[in-house]
Amino acid sequence: MSDLAAEMHRLGQAARGPALNLINHKWSALVLGVFRLTFGARGGAVRAERLHSQVDSYLEELRELGHEVPPHATGRTLCLSWTHEQWLTRIPTEDGGEAYERTSHALVADRVMGGLTSERALLSESRLTTILDAARRWASEANPDRQARMAGLQAQIDALGAELERLAAGGAMSRADEESMGTGYADVTDLLAQLPGDFRRVEESLERIHRKMINDFRRDDRPKGEVLDAYLEASEHLMTATDEGRAFEGALRILNDDALLARFREDLRTILEHPFAANLSPKARSEFLGAASVLRRGLYDVQSRQHKASRSLADYLSSADAAADRRVSQVLHRLQQELALWMQTARPRDAVSLERMPARAELAHLRLRLHDPVPPPPAEPLAHVLDEAPEPLSLSDVRRYGGPLLREVRQGVLGSLDAGQSASLGEAFNTLPEHLRRPVELYGLMELAAEWGLDPEGGGGQFDVVTAQRPDGSLRTLSIPHLELADPGPHNRPRNSPRTSPHSTTAPQGSQQEKEEDNG
Repeated sequence: MSDLAAEMHRLGQAARGPALNLINHKWSALVLGVFRLTFGARGGAVRAERLHSQVDSYLEELRELGHEVPPHATGRTLCLSWTHEQWLTRIPTEDGGEAYERTSHALVADRVMGGLTSERALLSESRLTTILDAARRWASEANPDRQARMAGLQAQIDALGAELERLAAGGAMSRADEESMGTGYADVTDLLAQLPGDFRRVEESLERIHRKMINDFRRDDRPKGEVLDAYLEASEHLMTATDEGRAFEGALRILNDDALLARFREDLRTILEHPFAANLSPKARSEFLGAASVLRRGLYDVQSRQHKASRSLADYLSSADAAADRRVSQVLHRLQQELALWMQTARPRDAVSLERMPARAELAHLRLRLHDPVPPPPAEPLAHVLDEAPEPLSLSDVRRYGGPLLREVRQGVLGSLDAGQSASLGEAFNTLPEHLRRPVELYGLMELAAEWGLDPEGGGGQFDVVTAQRPDGSLRTLSIPHLELADPGPHNRPRNSPRTSPHSTTAPQGSQQEKEEDNG
């Protein structure tokens, strides 16, 4: 009965633990669903304000769909209650804020619920092979017989050598089918899913040791030197004080092997290259390939927690004692002053009644900032850079970068047509001087063509190649429709009066002859 009583006590404690409380909770589906969506499969921390807003949006969505949710609940109140239930823990961030992390109890409950909702059979060839291989390897490690160890290694070498010779001789290459690979993949993911909870359990174990040491030091009335010696001894055995810490120390030797982790990542990629992986979702493939990063992050989190625990203990010991000594000295000094004043009028057997608790100060307003009489320093004088300013642009330089010069282009084109140097607008454009052959002048040329009754979209499918020159001297070769006049002679020049272009920098003023022709 003693064994049964001990077993009942152990199971009773587990039944009252946070993990089983989460599984049996009324809103367990809501809590675990929120945890899976916000923290993801890899875990990690989520900013406090972000988690509050996400839970608020989830609650609003569930209410709109008609689902029952906790009454009068908000994201902040639910997160605080989950922290009180030991399903979440709040940690400080580097920028002074706070973030939430799932505890090991929440991870265990999530894994248990995931196993209950899974339709996959736990018994498989892959799982049994993993168990048998592990048993064989550790039995070999535990066997003290040298000859038995050598015989086992030789048998493995012979088997591997025979397989190597068979493949080298061209033997058939056996490859696992999709069903077997799917089962093996599920076993690997199941083992990987247990790692975040294991790492978190080590972190919580370190946190418990840290709190216990702080409480012991606060209650300790030993000299400071003895307290420091106890602290150094405890910090030296910080990782080996619990089963979780000792297990992590053993895993640390594997996690620090970069070559082993690189081979592990390569093995994961090889598994996903099998045809069975075609049915996996992109999210499942990404999480499977990120298993190595989960190991790295778990290692970093545990080491960071250990470093913070050691640093906080050292800061506490170095500051708490000095501050306490200063406070005690100040109180004793004030007592001596008050005692000297009291002794001037006190009589024998006089007593002073002292309150056990000081009275609370009533302050209407407490100033948090005091006025600084020192004026702020003046701003530095501006540097004098007028001598380094470039030369201003002239009017001619500004016009070079302006819109089309319709008046000059019109006169140049008409002059080229009258002289018989060209039969189309494109050929006339190529005869213009350099300052009138800018790319922007082509817009003016097309506008003039429209005013003269020529269709810029016509040309019969023929094009003229024109060479435009930018103000900086660079050339640009362009193609425009071939617009040919019926008679380019001086007597058949276009009679339409040019209109003012909104793109030109100068208003085109026609000559007196052009005005008379237009009026006639």
